[in-house]
Amino acid sequence: MNRNIHDHIDEHRAAVLLGLPEPELRRYSQISGLGHVENDGHGQKVVFTYEELRRICLLVAQSSK
Repeated sequence: MNRNIHDHIDEHRAAVLLGLPEPELRRYSQISGLGHVENDGHGQKVVFTYEELRRICLLVAQSSK
């Protein structure tokens, strides 16, 4: 899949943007099925689209109520 580098964001940066620890972001990702694994030449990493981050943000907000 040929993707523009601006189409997705890696797990570490996503956690920083959302203000979540990486393990917590990983948990929300697994629960919701959001995010996907890509090969970056050095191995596999989880990446998110901005739409997926928006949806995770909504899940986090709902769970804090």
